[in-house]
Amino acid sequence: MVEKTVWSLSFVCFAMSTLLSLVGIISVIQLYFNVSIGFASLYASIFAGTLGVSSLITPALFSRFEKKKMMLIILIITSVCNLFELFITDYYVALIFRIIPAFLYPIAVSTALTVVERINPEYTNRVVLGISAGSIVGLSITSYLGLAYGYQAAMLWLCVIDIIAVLLTISFVPSYEGNKESVVIQISHAKSKLFLYSIIYVFCMVVGISITYNFIPTYLDQVTHMNAEMLFITLFLMGMMSLVGTTLFGHLINRDGNKTVFLYPIGFAIVMFVVGSFARFPFYEFCILMVFSIFDGSAYTVSQYWVTSSIRDAPEFANGIFLLMCNVSIFIGTMVGSFIIDQINILYIFFGSIIMMLLAIPFVAIRIKTNPNII
Repeated sequence: MVEKTVWSLSFVCFAMSTLLSLVGIISVIQLYFNVSIGFASLYASIFAGTLGVSSLITPALFSRFEKKKMMLIILIITSVCNLFELFITDYYVALIFRIIPAFLYPIAVSTALTVVERINPEYTNRVVLGISAGSIVGLSITSYLGLAYGYQAAMLWLCVIDIIAVLLTISFVPSYEGNKESVVIQISHAKSKLFLYSIIYVFCMVVGISITYNFIPTYLDQVTHMNAEMLFITLFLMGMMSLVGTTLFGHLINRDGNKTVFLYPIGFAIVMFVVGSFARFPFYEFCILMVFSIFDGSAYTVSQYWVTSSIRDAPEFANGIFLLMCNVSIFIGTMVGSFIIDQINILYIFFGSIIMMLLAIPFVAIRIKTNPNII
């Protein structure tokens, strides 16, 4: 029963995180609503921005409620919103139904992470795997459906997996009592420099990833000139390799968390440079993108470990801050990437990513130096 519960929680996170994958069909959104690429990018990325802001308070605020009921309510509301978006053609009305699930996302995902930590902390990476798979494997599926069949096909896919998540939660997730500790006490745990260094590192790192990653489908279409079928295969295999990265870095963190987190942005910056260098060589680009995906797939694992290890006494708040930093960073990274494409050239997104990766390094170095025994 424990295994079924853990994998059901992982699928809940997969279903919710797949809502982030609309960044892969920005050009489709632009055509469907007849808006500029800036408005289309806003539509895709506002989910991350909204849930990022919501993550600051909602996980701690709603932590006192029974866990299973909270997840069910959120999944049902999300399913209904995605169903409505199938039929809405007005950009601003659709934007409202895009924002509602984003506001609720942190509660559901933070609850899933907290529940699995109660069951067994060693299973946490499986739920993080669901988050990674949703935003990465989900990107390949959503991009293919959107590019091949249109915006409504992509939204139907999102609605279907939400309904499956509802059924799994009803069937396999038992009831769990809420956290009786007050919100003020939970937030008070986050006053240390250790916590500050940790979240700045995560912010710089995820912004760096998002500047490039969110525009990979556009990049492969416009620069590498892949057709829809080859793009789907590439993105799907990138998704598979990202799951390898999630598992691999989970193992590396368990062996030596400090060294793994320190070397991560350095290695990723090198990979980003190589990806940008082989823009017009499809075969070599395909190969290096598989390595890129291993690093990208581990981003949530590295971030979740680094943030929660800095405030162990408040798990709901810690997981909320993890989601806050990741998703505000995704929002900012997407908008920065959009600006670079609009004002300079799509090839320069890699330089933006590399700069942010390098900016992350001093903060991880300071934390390790001042708090070497925090793991």
